[in-house]
Amino acid sequence: MKAFFFASMDFLWANRRRIGLAFLWAVSITFVLLSLTALWTIPTQDEPAPPASQRFFLLTLSPLLSEAEINELAWEIWSWPEVQRVAFRFPGESEPEPVSERTLVVEIQKGTDSEGTGAKLQGFPEVTKVTVVERTFVPAPAPSAARIGAVAALILSLGLALFLGVVVTTRTQKGWARELRLLRESGAPWWVWRGPRFLLGGLVGILGAGLHVAALYVGMRFIPPDSGWAELLRTLPKVLAVSPPVGLLLGLLGTLLSPHS
Repeated sequence: MKAFFFASMDFLWANRRRIGLAFLWAVSITFVLLSLTALWTIPTQDEPAPPASQRFFLLTLSPLLSEAEINELAWEIWSWPEVQRVAFRFPGESEPEPVSERTLVVEIQKGTDSEGTGAKLQGFPEVTKVTVVERTFVPAPAPSAARIGAVAALILSLGLALFLGVVVTTRTQKGWARELRLLRESGAPWWVWRGPRFLLGGLVGILGAGLHVAALYVGMRFIPPDSGWAELLRTLPKVLAVSPPVGLLLGLLGTLLSPHS
Protein backbone atom coordinates (compact mmCIF):
# COMPACT_ATOMS: atom_id res chain seq x y z
CA MET A 1 0.00 0.00 0.00
CA LYS A 2 2.90 2.36 0.71
CA ALA A 3 4.27 1.69 -2.78
CA PHE A 4 0.90 2.55 -4.29
CA PHE A 5 0.76 5.77 -2.28
CA PHE A 6 4.18 6.94 -3.44
CA ALA A 7 3.46 5.91 -7.04
CA SER A 8 0.17 7.83 -6.97
CA MET A 9 1.78 10.96 -5.53
CA ASP A 10 4.52 10.80 -8.16
CA PHE A 11 1.93 10.28 -10.90
CA LEU A 12 -0.13 13.29 -9.79
CA TRP A 13 2.96 15.50 -9.40
CA ALA A 14 4.27 14.53 -12.84
CA ASN A 15 0.95 15.59 -14.36
CA ARG A 16 0.40 18.78 -12.36
CA ARG A 17 0.48 20.86 -15.54
CA ARG A 18 -2.58 19.01 -16.83
CA ILE A 19 -4.75 20.09 -13.91
CA GLY A 20 -6.73 22.45 -16.15
CA LEU A 21 -7.70 19.63 -18.50
CA ALA A 22 -8.63 17.42 -15.55
CA PHE A 23 -10.82 20.23 -14.14
CA LEU A 24 -12.57 20.52 -17.52
CA TRP A 25 -13.24 16.79 -17.32
CA ALA A 26 -14.76 17.28 -13.86
CA VAL A 27 -16.98 20.10 -15.16
CA SER A 28 -18.26 17.85 -17.95
CA ILE A 29 -19.18 15.24 -15.32
CA THR A 30 -21.02 17.99 -13.44
CA PHE A 31 -23.11 18.69 -16.54
CA VAL A 32 -23.91 14.99 -16.87
CA LEU A 33 -25.17 14.95 -13.28
CA LEU A 34 -27.17 18.15 -13.79
CA SER A 35 -28.80 16.65 -16.89
CA LEU A 36 -29.71 13.51 -14.95
CA THR A 37 -31.12 15.66 -12.15
CA ALA A 38 -33.26 17.59 -14.64
CA LEU A 39 -34.63 14.37 -16.15
CA TRP A 40 -35.43 13.10 -12.67
CA THR A 41 -37.34 16.19 -11.58
CA ILE A 42 -39.03 17.52 -14.76
CA PRO A 43 -42.71 16.46 -14.89
CA THR A 44 -43.35 13.73 -17.44
CA GLN A 45 -46.55 15.29 -18.76
CA ASP A 46 -47.80 18.72 -19.73
CA GLU A 47 -50.99 18.50 -17.64
CA PRO A 48 -51.07 20.69 -14.53
CA ALA A 49 -50.10 18.94 -11.37
CA PRO A 50 -52.63 18.73 -8.50
CA PRO A 51 -52.58 21.56 -5.94
CA ALA A 52 -49.89 21.23 -3.31
CA SER A 53 -49.52 22.89 0.06
CA GLN A 54 -46.44 24.12 1.84
CA ARG A 55 -46.03 24.98 5.50
CA PHE A 56 -43.18 27.14 6.69
CA PHE A 57 -41.96 28.30 10.06
CA LEU A 58 -40.27 31.72 10.04
CA LEU A 59 -37.79 31.87 12.90
CA THR A 60 -36.84 35.43 13.82
CA LEU A 61 -33.29 35.26 15.14
CA SER A 62 -31.73 37.11 18.03
CA PRO A 63 -29.58 40.03 16.81
CA LEU A 64 -26.80 38.80 19.11
CA LEU A 65 -26.24 35.58 17.15
CA SER A 66 -23.03 35.25 15.13
CA GLU A 67 -22.91 33.74 11.66
CA ALA A 68 -21.35 30.55 13.03
CA GLU A 69 -24.13 30.18 15.63
CA ILE A 70 -26.78 30.69 12.94
CA ASN A 71 -25.19 28.00 10.77
CA GLU A 72 -25.02 25.61 13.72
CA LEU A 73 -28.69 26.22 14.54
CA ALA A 74 -29.75 25.72 10.90
CA TRP A 75 -27.87 22.42 10.59
CA GLU A 76 -29.36 21.17 13.86
CA ILE A 77 -32.90 21.90 12.67
CA TRP A 78 -32.25 20.42 9.22
CA SER A 79 -31.20 17.14 10.88
CA TRP A 80 -34.77 16.62 12.13
CA PRO A 81 -36.57 13.97 10.01
CA GLU A 82 -39.71 16.11 9.64
CA VAL A 83 -37.83 19.09 8.17
CA GLN A 84 -37.73 19.42 4.36
CA ARG A 85 -35.22 22.24 4.14
CA VAL A 86 -33.85 25.25 6.01
CA ALA A 87 -32.89 28.56 4.39
CA PHE A 88 -31.57 31.86 5.70
CA ARG A 89 -33.19 35.19 4.83
CA PHE A 90 -31.71 38.66 5.22
CA PRO A 91 -33.92 41.61 6.25
CA GLY A 92 -35.84 42.86 3.24
CA GLU A 93 -36.19 39.49 1.49
CA SER A 94 -39.73 38.38 0.68
CA GLU A 95 -39.73 34.62 0.15
CA PRO A 96 -41.98 33.08 1.36
CA GLU A 97 -43.04 36.23 3.22
CA PRO A 98 -41.37 39.64 3.74
CA VAL A 99 -39.03 39.69 6.75
CA SER A 100 -37.56 42.67 8.56
CA GLU A 101 -34.97 40.80 10.65
CA ARG A 102 -32.57 37.94 10.14
CA THR A 103 -34.75 34.87 9.73
CA LEU A 104 -34.51 31.12 9.21
CA VAL A 105 -37.18 29.63 6.94
CA VAL A 106 -38.01 26.04 7.90
CA GLU A 107 -40.16 23.96 5.52
CA ILE A 108 -41.58 20.74 6.95
CA GLN A 109 -42.51 17.48 5.26
CA LYS A 110 -46.09 16.76 4.30
CA GLY A 111 -48.12 14.87 6.87
CA THR A 112 -45.90 15.73 9.82
CA ASP A 113 -47.02 17.08 13.19
CA SER A 114 -46.60 20.80 12.57
CA GLU A 115 -47.72 21.73 16.09
CA GLY A 116 -45.08 19.50 17.65
CA THR A 117 -42.42 20.91 15.33
CA GLY A 118 -43.50 24.44 16.15
CA ALA A 119 -43.22 23.74 19.87
CA LYS A 120 -39.70 22.37 19.40
CA LEU A 121 -38.69 25.44 17.41
CA GLN A 122 -40.05 27.79 20.07
CA GLY A 123 -37.82 26.06 22.61
CA PHE A 124 -34.65 27.53 21.09
CA PRO A 125 -33.44 30.53 23.14
CA GLU A 126 -31.80 31.93 19.98
CA VAL A 127 -35.24 32.33 18.37
CA THR A 128 -37.24 35.40 19.43
CA LYS A 129 -40.36 34.71 17.37
CA VAL A 130 -41.91 31.81 15.41
CA THR A 131 -44.37 32.59 12.61
CA VAL A 132 -46.34 29.93 10.72
CA VAL A 133 -46.96 30.45 6.98
CA GLU A 134 -49.05 28.03 4.91
CA ARG A 135 -49.87 28.37 1.22
CA THR A 136 -51.37 26.29 -1.56
CA PHE A 137 -50.20 26.44 -5.15
CA VAL A 138 -50.48 24.55 -8.43
CA PRO A 139 -47.02 23.80 -9.86
CA ALA A 140 -46.69 24.89 -13.45
CA PRO A 141 -45.71 21.89 -15.62
CA ALA A 142 -42.53 21.99 -17.62
CA PRO A 143 -43.12 21.69 -21.36
CA SER A 144 -42.07 18.50 -23.11
CA ALA A 145 -39.38 20.53 -24.86
CA ALA A 146 -37.61 20.78 -21.50
CA ARG A 147 -37.32 16.99 -21.28
CA ILE A 148 -36.07 16.81 -24.85
CA GLY A 149 -33.48 19.45 -24.04
CA ALA A 150 -32.43 17.56 -20.91
CA VAL A 151 -31.98 14.33 -22.89
CA ALA A 152 -29.93 16.16 -25.53
CA ALA A 153 -27.80 17.78 -22.82
CA LEU A 154 -27.27 14.39 -21.18
CA ILE A 155 -26.09 12.76 -24.42
CA LEU A 156 -23.74 15.63 -25.29
CA SER A 157 -22.30 16.01 -21.80
CA LEU A 158 -21.86 12.25 -21.36
CA GLY A 159 -20.05 12.00 -24.68
CA LEU A 160 -17.83 14.95 -23.74
CA ALA A 161 -17.10 13.51 -20.28
CA LEU A 162 -16.04 10.14 -21.68
CA PHE A 163 -13.99 11.78 -24.44
CA LEU A 164 -12.16 14.01 -21.95
CA GLY A 165 -11.64 11.01 -19.67
CA VAL A 166 -9.88 9.15 -22.48
CA VAL A 167 -7.84 12.24 -23.43
CA VAL A 168 -6.76 13.01 -19.86
CA THR A 169 -5.88 9.39 -19.10
CA THR A 170 -3.89 9.04 -22.33
CA ARG A 171 -1.93 12.25 -21.79
CA THR A 172 -1.21 11.59 -18.13
CA GLN A 173 0.05 8.12 -18.98
CA LYS A 174 2.40 9.55 -21.59
CA GLY A 175 3.64 12.09 -19.06
CA TRP A 176 4.45 9.24 -16.65
CA ALA A 177 5.74 6.77 -19.25
CA ARG A 178 9.31 6.49 -17.92
CA GLU A 179 8.21 5.83 -14.34
CA LEU A 180 5.57 3.38 -15.56
CA ARG A 181 8.15 1.42 -17.51
CA LEU A 182 10.49 1.26 -14.53
CA LEU A 183 7.71 -0.03 -12.26
CA ARG A 184 6.74 -2.71 -14.76
CA GLU A 185 10.32 -3.86 -15.26
CA SER A 186 10.98 -3.91 -11.52
CA GLY A 187 8.22 -6.48 -11.03
CA ALA A 188 5.92 -4.22 -9.03
CA PRO A 189 2.33 -5.51 -8.68
CA TRP A 190 0.00 -4.41 -11.46
CA TRP A 191 -2.16 -2.36 -9.11
CA VAL A 192 0.83 -0.19 -8.17
CA TRP A 193 1.44 1.04 -11.72
CA ARG A 194 -2.15 0.84 -12.96
CA GLY A 195 -3.85 2.20 -9.86
CA PRO A 196 -2.77 5.88 -10.09
CA ARG A 197 -4.72 6.51 -13.30
CA PHE A 198 -7.88 5.14 -11.69
CA LEU A 199 -7.20 7.20 -8.59
CA LEU A 200 -7.10 10.29 -10.81
CA GLY A 201 -10.37 9.27 -12.47
CA GLY A 202 -12.01 8.76 -9.09
CA LEU A 203 -10.81 12.13 -7.80
CA VAL A 204 -12.09 13.87 -10.93
CA GLY A 205 -15.46 12.12 -10.56
CA ILE A 206 -15.78 13.15 -6.91
CA LEU A 207 -14.84 16.73 -7.83
CA GLY A 208 -17.53 16.73 -10.54
CA ALA A 209 -20.08 15.49 -7.99
CA GLY A 210 -19.00 18.22 -5.56
CA LEU A 211 -19.50 20.88 -8.23
CA HIS A 212 -22.91 19.35 -8.95
CA VAL A 213 -23.95 19.62 -5.29
CA ALA A 214 -22.69 23.23 -5.13
CA ALA A 215 -24.62 24.13 -8.29
CA LEU A 216 -27.82 22.66 -6.83
CA TYR A 217 -27.48 24.60 -3.57
CA VAL A 218 -26.92 27.84 -5.49
CA GLY A 219 -29.81 27.13 -7.86
CA MET A 220 -32.21 26.40 -4.99
CA ARG A 221 -32.28 30.08 -4.08
CA PHE A 222 -33.59 31.02 -7.52
CA ILE A 223 -36.32 28.38 -7.96
CA PRO A 224 -39.81 29.87 -7.40
CA PRO A 225 -41.88 27.61 -5.12
CA ASP A 226 -44.76 27.56 -7.66
CA SER A 227 -42.49 26.44 -10.51
CA GLY A 228 -42.50 22.95 -11.98
CA TRP A 229 -38.85 22.82 -11.00
CA ALA A 230 -39.86 22.99 -7.33
CA GLU A 231 -39.95 19.18 -7.41
CA LEU A 232 -36.17 19.41 -7.21
CA LEU A 233 -36.46 20.80 -3.69
CA ARG A 234 -38.46 17.79 -2.55
CA THR A 235 -36.12 15.23 -4.12
CA LEU A 236 -32.90 17.02 -3.16
CA PRO A 237 -31.86 14.57 -0.38
CA LYS A 238 -32.09 11.63 -2.81
CA VAL A 239 -30.21 13.56 -5.49
CA LEU A 240 -27.41 14.42 -3.06
CA ALA A 241 -27.14 10.78 -1.99
CA VAL A 242 -26.84 9.53 -5.58
CA SER A 243 -24.51 12.25 -6.92
CA PRO A 244 -21.14 11.13 -5.39
CA PRO A 245 -21.31 7.44 -6.44
CA VAL A 246 -22.51 8.34 -9.96
CA GLY A 247 -19.76 10.95 -10.30
CA LEU A 248 -17.17 8.41 -9.12
CA LEU A 249 -18.50 5.85 -11.61
CA LEU A 250 -18.28 8.33 -14.50
CA GLY A 251 -14.70 9.22 -13.59
CA LEU A 252 -13.64 5.57 -13.45
CA LEU A 253 -15.49 4.79 -16.68
CA GLY A 254 -13.66 7.56 -18.54
CA THR A 255 -10.36 6.09 -17.31
CA LEU A 256 -11.35 2.53 -18.18
CA LEU A 257 -12.20 3.43 -21.79
CA SER A 258 -8.69 4.74 -22.40
CA PRO A 259 -6.62 2.42 -24.63
CA HIS A 260 -3.77 2.77 -22.11
CA SER A 261 -5.85 1.23 -19.31
